[in-house]
Amino acid sequence: MWKIVLFLPVCAWLCHAEENVVYDSYLATPATEEKIKYYESVNQLGNCTVSVALPCDPNDWRRTDGSCNNLDYPSRGTYFNPMYRLLPAHFYDGYHERRAKSGKKLPSPRNVRLALLKTGKSVHPDFTLNLPYYGIFMFNDIGSIHDVENFIFRRTNCCEKEHINDYGCASNFLEEDDPWHRFDGLRCLNMTRPIYNQDYKCTDDPIPSPIAQATTNFDMSHIYNTMNQGDKAMRSFVNGQLEVEEENGKIWPPNGQEETCILNEADETRCFKWHRNALLPINLFTIWFVRLHNYVASNLAAVNPCWDDETLFKTAREICIAWSQQMYLYEWLDPLVGHENLVKSGIISESPECRENYNDKCYPKVSLEYNFSLRWFHIIQETKQKMYDSKGRHIDNFAIVKANFRIGLLAKDDYMDQFTQGCFRQATSDFDHSVDFDIAEKGSGGAQRAVDTVTSDLHKNRLFGLAPYIDYVYKCTGINTTSFDDFVKYDIISAANVALLKEIYEDVEDVELLSGLWMENPMKGGKIPQTLACIMMEDLLQSQTCDRHWYERCDRPHAFTKEQMLEVRKLTLALMFCAVGDGVTEIQPRAFLNISPENPLTSCSELPQFNFNVFADSACQS
Repeated sequence: MWKIVLFLPVCAWLCHAEENVVYDSYLATPATEEKIKYYESVNQLGNCTVSVALPCDPNDWRRTDGSCNNLDYPSRGTYFNPMYRLLPAHFYDGYHERRAKSGKKLPSPRNVRLALLKTGKSVHPDFTLNLPYYGIFMFNDIGSIHDVENFIFRRTNCCEKEHINDYGCASNFLEEDDPWHRFDGLRCLNMTRPIYNQDYKCTDDPIPSPIAQATTNFDMSHIYNTMNQGDKAMRSFVNGQLEVEEENGKIWPPNGQEETCILNEADETRCFKWHRNALLPINLFTIWFVRLHNYVASNLAAVNPCWDDETLFKTAREICIAWSQQMYLYEWLDPLVGHENLVKSGIISESPECRENYNDKCYPKVSLEYNFSLRWFHIIQETKQKMYDSKGRHIDNFAIVKANFRIGLLAKDDYMDQFTQGCFRQATSDFDHSVDFDIAEKGSGGAQRAVDTVTSDLHKNRLFGLAPYIDYVYKCTGINTTSFDDFVKYDIISAANVALLKEIYEDVEDVELLSGLWMENPMKGGKIPQTLACIMMEDLLQSQTCDRHWYERCDRPHAFTKEQMLEVRKLTLALMFCAVGDGVTEIQPRAFLNISPENPLTSCSELPQFNFNVFADSACQS
């Protein structure tokens, strides 16, 4: 089945080929006949090319496949476009993991993790579980989880003696005195090498370029174009709705592909047919956004009885994309980076009206560093989900790792209701240079014997060939750190954490991007490291200014009117939970933040309501 995921674009390429132009996915130029024959000969046509229907209509809706976003570069924004690098790659001998300045191998990723991050529980005073949950979900809009799928579903034998040195393997080895595994005999944690464009033979470029199985726009491709299937695979073609099923009074994405829900128990049969079965946070928000689309489409149909299915679907999709981005920037990112910092950078606006900041000289793209640095949020992930009833009474605790790759659990008993309540009633872990035990030692639950997620993250840092941490500090601040002491001098990392870095790294140039982010102080006016915020903001600004269909622009095709834009500004996570959340009748207005006197539980009916009447078409009223 997983082979189908990788080669699905072939089908899309063959369909209606006489109307399309075939582009080289890596180069974004029309593929020559010779190149097409080569890709066919190595069975990589679908991964290395994209078929774009031309000409691009400048007045058309946003395309589901991401094409024609920039009229001069029609294939930019589609699946398998390469990620760009904020800084030049750093590999050893071409493509091997970077070494220390001295030429020696860097300390093992596991030993670095054990030295720098405490293991244990903490509670954040400000943020709910929704914060890391939504962050993980939004990563999948522009990133890919195929590396996770690779080592969990396809290559599980990298710690076996005969496979340890396989090219596709990159396991993490443990010392005999490993504090957690010294007595159980485990000396290897399974991990696979990232899949590169070079592995698909899509390019001769010698610098490894990781595959990205997603469109490069923030366009909810993980809802509307999962695995590059296109929206037609998941639509009902009735009243603009996505295909859904009802079970025990609840609405679900269609059932199928039971073999991918590997942790489903015997009495649990539900599994996504079209969407990726993945981690619990992704599964929850996938269910909610599928429901949200149909909720929006139904309300649009009520005020526009003359609209056909296509108009209802595309308008509902535009509103849901706007809902997602409004939440991401103005609710999720705002308290993390700080309101003033975001306004100053141009990421958000204090005006409720439209923003016209499009630059047609650039096109949407995602940096490898943005895609990678979001792994920092693993250290704030709580791994015991508290279960509550609708009145806020604590029912039980559930290990989140046991809910991953397990859609069937969510359809069982009242689990969906109780998980939903926990998302906004429970605090997430603090940003205190620590990691929860299950993230550090269990990772994928029953799918593998043991997985250290953050160790794997650091190992990927090396496999991606990312530049040293100090290079990113210089790029973001202009500060040239030539010694460990400079971190303290310029208030970048505390003296205590610098002491930890000195214990594990020989030279300041050896410190890696992720390990530096783990140790870095919170930014002024925000909650996360300055370097992390810098990387995120650069990418988000690129996304806004280079996306012809960005939701805040009023001069884009099928744009919101000013009146509609004012309504879009009301869209919040709390309003989403009230519309499609299971058993939600009250919630705090700012659902990424903990319940408090300043952010009290509020009846759903008392929250600012979205007025669908502003989308009423006068042609339907006569």
